[in-house]
Amino acid sequence: PGAISRLASGKSFQGTGQSTDAIRRADAACQAVALNTTRQLSDAWITILPMVELQPGYEESRYHKFQLDTDVKRKLEDIGGVTHIRLNYYPDGGVARMKIWGYPVHSSSSTLANNSQQTSLRQNHAAIAAASTIHPHNLTSSTTPPPSSKRYHQPELSSVLHGGEGLACSNKHYGVPSNLIRTTLGVDMGDGWETARHPHRPAVITKDPVTGLQDTPLMDWAVLKLGMGGVLEKVGHSDSKGGVERIIIDTRHFKGNFPESVSIDACCCSNLSDDVVCASAAADNNGISVVEWFPLLKRTALSADAEHDFLRDDGKMIVNGSRGVTHVRVSIYPDGGLSRVRIYGHPLSKKDSNEERLISHL
Repeated sequence: PGAISRLASGKSFQGTGQSTDAIRRADAACQAVALNTTRQLSDAWITILPMVELQPGYEESRYHKFQLDTDVKRKLEDIGGVTHIRLNYYPDGGVARMKIWGYPVHSSSSTLANNSQQTSLRQNHAAIAAASTIHPHNLTSSTTPPPSSKRYHQPELSSVLHGGEGLACSNKHYGVPSNLIRTTLGVDMGDGWETARHPHRPAVITKDPVTGLQDTPLMDWAVLKLGMGGVLEKVGHSDSKGGVERIIIDTRHFKGNFPESVSIDACCCSNLSDDVVCASAAADNNGISVVEWFPLLKRTALSADAEHDFLRDDGKMIVNGSRGVTHVRVSIYPDGGLSRVRIYGHPLSKKDSNEERLISHL
């Protein structure tokens, strides 16, 4: 904190990421400033160093030192100092260290004015996280196995073992949708589906004050076809069979590039070709599509390197869980990578299992 007299940016070896909690705390601090439109000039973003070209991280070219202009230093003095720095990359890449020198000032009530907003955002994150059971992979042991390793009453219809297919996606910069339906845990990030970073990411990311999720239209999607004929529609009383019972979203190995959030839509299109379904998934919602996509999993925040377990009976995040489903569209915001997507439900046909087809060829 305080007025800045010098700023240095060192670009060298790739560093390690901070913990998820540390990232969220830093993010909440930035969001509190970005969301408050009634702040005085002292809390507005001002440019202290314009865009400059950086050199590669070799020993002879890795260190960049910048002296702030006199006009910038005078402006900083006029507003009484600064509390936060935002570093912008063009278009992306990595910086090993950024060091800032200046004169510290004593904390005052003005520097703590964003506390209530930060607390609100943290509470939103906690509420969203509470909607699912999160199992970090680094806590996996013989006594605490991940949810995907357990046997459930209903089969994993998205799995390739039961005839599931990864059909299409908006971007496959790293990996393909068919990786999402493999039976095993992901070996590495290349064993999942990851998209390229969106080139239109805004300089300042804003969040919905209610959900705490990014307020952005940027997203990528993948279409999966369920095996065994899809999910049987649940009809009648509460004890009748049918519908999607459980969804597991796995971000295994994705520690710094997992999506901020995910949602899933579904359709029941046994009478339409996969090409028609995939074309509708890519089209804008113009109201004339022959495919009816309906929400299945509400948009929810994700965490790094973990399985996120959602249950229909919880009544929180899975909606329309009693409807029949043949295909799902997995949407990630704004981009990033997933390791596995597992959909469990009552199968329409128990004779359409890839496991049986494999056995028949033995």
